[in-house]
Amino acid sequence: QKEKQLVQLETDLKIEKEWRQTLQEDLQKEKDALSHLRNETQQIIDLKKEFLNIQDENQQLKKIYHEQEQALQELGNKLSESKLKIEDIKEANKALQGLVWLKDKEATHCKLCETEFSLSKRKHHCRNCGEIFCNACSDNELPLPSSPKPVRVCDSCHALLIQRCSSNLP
Repeated sequence: QKEKQLVQLETDLKIEKEWRQTLQEDLQKEKDALSHLRNETQQIIDLKKEFLNIQDENQQLKKIYHEQEQALQELGNKLSESKLKIEDIKEANKALQGLVWLKDKEATHCKLCETEFSLSKRKHHCRNCGEIFCNACSDNELPLPSSPKPVRVCDSCHALLIQRCSSNLP
């Protein structure tokens, strides 16, 4: 009987050892898996920090981009204004030098409507371009860079100068 009990206990012991060994192997596998998951978790945390840093840098770059774009627009506007001022100065310079002032004798017809001049259709110089026009085609008055008080300008120059003035307004 005791021998039978001993064999039973040895068998139970052997089963318990195998079971214990299996549990220890499973425990080691779980520890390895846990270690692997901790490494992956740390990598995710590091990637999240890197992502947040890149996101901040992206926001800063967007801000710089918008500021530089606004500065370029302002510079473009100033360049346009400068070009218009240069054109005005060139026109004033031409008018002051008298390079474009047409002589009365050279004009027999209005430059714009081509009406022939006569005693009733008088000749008028445009103070901006210097060409000769009839009264109907040159009945506008504007101040020019060469003259602070309003002077006679033709319809074409009037439209051009009004357009320039309106584009100079903010």
